[in-house]
Amino acid sequence: MKFNKFYKAFLLALLISTSSFAQLLERENVQRKIVTGTRPVAGNFGYVIGPSFVELGEMADQDIDVRGFPLMGLKYYFTDNIEFRLSTQIYGKSQKIQGNLVDQLGEEDNIEKEMFYRFMPSAHYHFSSTNFLDTYVGVGLIVGTEIDEVQTTNRTNLTGDFVAESYRQQTTDLGFNLHFGIQAFVADLPLSIGAEASIRSLKRYNLQYEAATQTSVGGVVNEQNFFTRNATSTANYEALDYSEFEMGADVRILLTYYFRK
Repeated sequence: MKFNKFYKAFLLALLISTSSFAQLLERENVQRKIVTGTRPVAGNFGYVIGPSFVELGEMADQDIDVRGFPLMGLKYYFTDNIEFRLSTQIYGKSQKIQGNLVDQLGEEDNIEKEMFYRFMPSAHYHFSSTNFLDTYVGVGLIVGTEIDEVQTTNRTNLTGDFVAESYRQQTTDLGFNLHFGIQAFVADLPLSIGAEASIRSLKRYNLQYEAATQTSVGGVVNEQNFFTRNATSTANYEALDYSEFEMGADVRILLTYYFRK
């Protein structure tokens, strides 16, 4: 099902870009401010959505749980050639399960929460001042965090004994992006379609989970705190520093709608 949606979206984007390029070949350069379209100038804004090839592949993969929508952002043209952009990706999910256990007289509560925030301010310089093809370069920062929580409680009804476990992870994500892009303005509409290649570097800190367990047997309560690499790991640590670094390249297809105040 996901593959069919991805295939139809790809064909639609290809048809629009081909039609727009054919129109652009016959048009003359127009030097005017945005009213019904054409190239943006100083003081104009733009709303942009940009799925990448990696994200499109995840949408088509049945085995991957996609994190919400692709990258979205707001552009502002400080001058005719200098653009500032703030992009963001935000995702959140909460799940709560309560049930009675079959193999014993008891019940289980399970709560899972996942939140993902990432903000990417950037600046871009546009080389061309024509309405045909606009080429640009840019550099940006990546700042974000990811929070993952798992809480499980097993309780026996007859004795009141219980086992409670909680795992929590909160990362700090820092990095940068280098952008190389090209975009074409669609007919006389306030729209542009473009492609943007990026080289990304990202360092993720505090990947370890902080764990806490509490047991009650016969009224005697025991507590234990430790660190672990993930919520299912059997290795426990008194102290743990866990981080990772990644660098790679990606390509985004950008659709931008321009407007002014």
